[in-house]
Amino acid sequence: MYEGVDTVVLYDQLAYHDVLPVQWMALPSTPDRFELIGLEEANLLLLQACIAVEEHPARDKNEDLGALAGEIARLDFKLNLVMQLLSKLIAKEKMPPATTINFNGLGASWTFIGKPPPVGAHGLLRVQLRSSLPQALELPAEVVGVDGSTAKVKFPGLSEALVELIQRLAFLRHRRQIADVRKARGEASGN
Repeated sequence: MYEGVDTVVLYDQLAYHDVLPVQWMALPSTPDRFELIGLEEANLLLLQACIAVEEHPARDKNEDLGALAGEIARLDFKLNLVMQLLSKLIAKEKMPPATTINFNGLGASWTFIGKPPPVGAHGLLRVQLRSSLPQALELPAEVVGVDGSTAKVKFPGLSEALVELIQRLAFLRHRRQIADVRKARGEASGN
């Protein structure tokens, strides 16, 4: 049965699809081991935070937790507010313009604003996953293709843990999109 949601696939794997602030930062060479470890740690924490925000176990399972659900929702609202205020306070630079991006643990494809990077270029792909989080996902990448204004990169050397979290985030996003379509269809039919 068609759900009205297209599955986005990149490099033969499910991909996260959205319109987000994206920035390509060219690097003269690949980051050294120390820089890669720092990026890895920051990216792991960021992805864990995004997954925690994406997951809503009580709502996903349609459980009624009564008063506990209300308290959790209130705390969730307050935590989100604190995160938004924190991100505004520590924002050092203006976010890049939002563009269409697809990414997974293997690579990314996005609509480039401006002049795309040349094939073979090394750099960091910066993706601001949530405006409420103070940092962007920064993935070391190599440009493998440019078609018009679409750039395509691969992420060589990402750890298994990082790849797994990116894939989990893509899955949660896809599952939420399907649930939203089902809910909208149910509301439209009067159910």
